[in-house]
Amino acid sequence: MYSNEDETVPGPEAIDRRVLFFFSLGFDVPSPSLHLMEAMVEDSLRAGWAVHVLASHTAGIRPDIPEHLRTHPRLTWDIVRQPRVAKTAFARRYLSGIKYALDCLPRIMRLKRYDLTYVQSSPTALYNVLVAKACARGKPVIYSVQDVFPGSSIHSGVMTRPWMQRTFALLQRIAYATADQITVISEDMKRRVIDAGAAAEKIAVIANWYDDGAIREVPWSENQFVKKYCLRRDTFYVQCAGTMGYVFDYSMVLRVAEILRGYPDIEFQMVGDGSQRSVFEREARDRGLDSIRFYPFQPQEFVGDVLSASSVCLIPLKRGIIGNSVPSKVASIMASKRTVVYSVDEDSHYYHMFHDNRIGRSAPNTEPQAVARAVLELYNDKGEREALAENALEFSKAHYSRSVNMEMLLALFADLSRPPMRRSTRAHMRRRV
Repeated sequence: MYSNEDETVPGPEAIDRRVLFFFSLGFDVPSPSLHLMEAMVEDSLRAGWAVHVLASHTAGIRPDIPEHLRTHPRLTWDIVRQPRVAKTAFARRYLSGIKYALDCLPRIMRLKRYDLTYVQSSPTALYNVLVAKACARGKPVIYSVQDVFPGSSIHSGVMTRPWMQRTFALLQRIAYATADQITVISEDMKRRVIDAGAAAEKIAVIANWYDDGAIREVPWSENQFVKKYCLRRDTFYVQCAGTMGYVFDYSMVLRVAEILRGYPDIEFQMVGDGSQRSVFEREARDRGLDSIRFYPFQPQEFVGDVLSASSVCLIPLKRGIIGNSVPSKVASIMASKRTVVYSVDEDSHYYHMFHDNRIGRSAPNTEPQAVARAVLELYNDKGEREALAENALEFSKAHYSRSVNMEMLLALFADLSRPPMRRSTRAHMRRRV
C-alpha cells in the first residue's frame, strides 16, 4: 500500500470540510462504477471539499488515481493492494473483502480529521461500515447501497442455500443499523432495504447518473461503433449493452428472438461481457438464432456511440432483481435519446415509471410475447419511438443527470457535516421520479 497524504501540496491554508471516500473498488480495474467514483471525487473537490480516497489495487489496468485528479491540492489517497479473485469464487472473494476492510483500518486511523465517511456498496460492505464507524470519532458514516446483498444473489440464483440466505441477511441488517445514513439508487431499492430492516427515515434516494457533460446522441455519420462494425442503416437494432451477469435474463432475449424470427431486418445487438455470455452465445448458436450478434466490451468513452447505434434498447431482468439492483445503463440510454423496452416485475416502481412518464415500454418479465409485442410496436411506429425517446431525454436530464444527482449528494454531505441540532430532515432527498 502507498499514500500521498504526507506529501507537501499547495492549497488553501484552512479547509473547512473533509470527506473520506471508502471505496470497495479501485480505479485500476474497468467497471460500471468508475464514472460514478470519478464524478464524486471531482465534484466534491470542485465544491470546496478536501477529499481523501481509500481504494483498492488489484490489476493495474488503469491508474490508481485518474490522471486529471492526481495533482489537485485538496486530494490525498491511500491505495491498498488486494489479490485478484475470480467472481465465481464466492468464499475467497468474501474473505478477501474482510481482509481489505481490516487492512484499511490503520490507514483510516492515521487520518487527522474528516467530517464524514462515504462507504461504497459491496457484498462485504458491512465490514467497511464497521471499520469506518469505529474510526469515525462521532462523525457520520454514509452507506451507499448499489446492490442489495444478499437479495441480488438470491434472486439471480447464485445463493440457493437457505442457511446462507438467512445468515447474510442478518449480517446486512447490522450494516444498515450501524450506518448513520443510507443512500439507495431507486424507490424499488428503498422499499427492499426497508423490508430488510433499515430505518426509513435515514434512507435517501439518489439515482446513479450519466455524465451530462459527456453522454449524448451521436449521429450515425459520426458514430465510431457504427464505422468499426460496418452496421447497416436499414436494420432495426435491438441492443443490450453492459454486463451479461446473473441478473441479466438472457433466456428472455432468446425467446423474443425466436418469436421475431420472421423479421429479417431485426437484429439483436449484444454488447459487453460477463459470466453468462459464453452460455448465452452457445444457446443462441444451438437454436440457430443468427439474428443475435455479439460484440466485445467497448471503452467507456464510446458509450454514447454504442447506445446511439441502437434503434431501441432492451433491458431484460430476472424476476425479483429490480428491488435489489438497477441496471447502470438506463440513464445513459435515455440521455442518448433512445427508447428502452424494460422486461421487469410488473409491481415495481420502474415498470410504472416508464409507462406513466411515456419514456419507454415495460413488459412483465414472465411474458416473452409481451416483450416481443413491445419491440414490434416500436419497430412499426417510428413516430412513437421518436416521441418516447424525446421524452426519455428530457426525463434523464431532470432525474438522472450528474449535475442533478451530484447536487443532491453534495447537499447531503453538507447537511451531515453540520452539528446534529442543525441538520435538516433531508426530505428533499427522498423525492420520487
